[in-house]
Amino acid sequence: MFYRYRRRPTREVPVGDPERGGVVIGGDRPIVKQSMLTCDTMDTEACVRDTLELVAAGAELVRITAPTVKDAANLRHIVARLRGQGCLVPIVADIHFKPEAAMEAVQWVEKIRVNPGNYADRKKFQTREYTDAEYAAELERVEAAFTPLVLECRHRRRALRIGTNHGSLSDRIMNRYGDTPLGMVESAL
Repeated sequence: MFYRYRRRPTREVPVGDPERGGVVIGGDRPIVKQSMLTCDTMDTEACVRDTLELVAAGAELVRITAPTVKDAANLRHIVARLRGQGCLVPIVADIHFKPEAAMEAVQWVEKIRVNPGNYADRKKFQTREYTDAEYAAELERVEAAFTPLVLECRHRRRALRIGTNHGSLSDRIMNRYGDTPLGMVESAL
């Protein structure tokens, strides 16, 4: 059964080179089929095998977690093996907590996915009141950590996805906005 739905207007974003296996997300383009690997990113063979299986099943984009700089560096080998086997599907590095991992991964993949709630912070579940000055200082600290990635993505023509969810809102956001939709919006912005 088909369902009618109405999409919000969005901008088209290329992920990789659409002329050579990449995709375009957004606009009036069809929804891109994607999945995420569950294997250890340091297991190159498993990542290549699982990616090829996903592509054979119809995946047009594959996410691989890169929780550490070491994992992010191994994306180089995974992508090289995939390209060597003729697999041009765009690879997305899923980054948590470590800006350094993102800066490594951006060299090797077509897209970076970060969660702004945990990009530069580990959640401590601390309750505290931030003064406006303290809150502004936190925003400056996060901006200082995030700006180099944005600039590098732009320089390398990489796509960047900012993905928020309730489970990973920063302590700063939780203390000011709570676990709310507004908190998710503020986290993304």
